[in-house]
Amino acid sequence: MQALTDNIYVLVILVMGGTFLIVGSLLILHAYNRNRLLRQKQLLQQQELQHQRQLLLTIFSSQEEERRRIGSDLHDSVGAALSSLRLTLDHMGTAQAQQLIDRIIGDVRNIAHNISPAILNLYGLSEAVEELADMINQGKQLAVEVDNQAEAGLSALSHPVMLSIYRVLEELLNNTIRHAGATTVLIRFFKEDEQLVMTYADNGKGLAADLRKGMGLVNITNRLEVAGAGWELGTAPQQGFFIRVTLVLKNNQ
Repeated sequence: MQALTDNIYVLVILVMGGTFLIVGSLLILHAYNRNRLLRQKQLLQQQELQHQRQLLLTIFSSQEEERRRIGSDLHDSVGAALSSLRLTLDHMGTAQAQQLIDRIIGDVRNIAHNISPAILNLYGLSEAVEELADMINQGKQLAVEVDNQAEAGLSALSHPVMLSIYRVLEELLNNTIRHAGATTVLIRFFKEDEQLVMTYADNGKGLAADLRKGMGLVNITNRLEVAGAGWELGTAPQQGFFIRVTLVLKNNQ
C-alpha cells in the first residue's frame, strides 16, 4: 500500500513537472515569436524610412541637375548674347540702353547663381554661405552675419549634404525677408563633441503655430532629413525665429 502511494506521488510530481515544462516552453516560444515579429516590424519601418529618404534624395538630385542645366544655359547663351549687345551699344554711344543692358546682365547672373551656385562646387560651403550673406547684405533690407567656427567641419561634408544645408539657408533667408519683418540674422557654425552645429536666428516676429507646417518649413525639413540632420525649432510669435541643426561629422566625412 505504501509503495502504491509513493508511486502515485511520483506520478503526480512527474505530471506537474511535465505540465510546468510544457507551459514554460510555450511561454518562451510565445516571447520568442513576439520578439521576432517586433524585430521584423522595426526592420520594415527602417526600410520604409530609408526608401522615403532615398526617394527624396533622387527627387532633389533631379531638381539640382535641372537647375545646373538651366543656370548654365542662362549664363552661356543669354549672358553671352547680352554681353555682345553691350559691346555693340558701346560703339553706338547710347548710355541709357547700356545701363539697361548692364542691369539685365546682372539680373541674369543673379538668376543663374540662385539656380545653381557654382561657388559651392568650386570653393565649398563656407565660401558659398559668405557669398549668400553678402548678396543679402547688398540689398540693405536685412543684415546677415556669419560666425563660422567650423570651416574644417563644413569642408568635410559630402557635396549632397553641403547642397542641402545651402538650400536650407536659402529657404530660411527667403522666409525671413518675406514674412519675419526682421532686420538682422545671425548664422553660426561650430563643433560640439562629434557634431557639427548650425544655428540660424533672426530678430523678427517669429512663427505662428498655424504657419509651422507651411511649404517653406516642409522643404526645409525634407532637405534636413535627406542630409541625415537633426533639428530643433525655438520660435514663438514676437520672439524671433530660431533653428538649431546638428550633423554627425563622422557620418559625413
